[in-house]
Amino acid sequence: MKKLIIIALSLITLGGVSQIVEKNIDKEQVKTVVTMNLKEQDDKNDTIDYGHDDNEEYTLTEKIGF
Repeated sequence: MKKLIIIALSLITLGGVSQIVEKNIDKEQVKTVVTMNLKEQDDKNDTIDYGHDDNEEYTLTEKIGF
């Protein structure tokens, strides 16, 4: 029973914190950053270059970051 109460209180606390953070976000600043940094792809037939072509010589652990 104690575990259920702790889980319920944790969820309520996280929900409250997320509501506070959401109300404090500057929506105009977020809109400005998104419109300046994210660009639409011009041609739908163009493939997206993720820049992984030269990473073939790395091992899996190097790709992950270890």
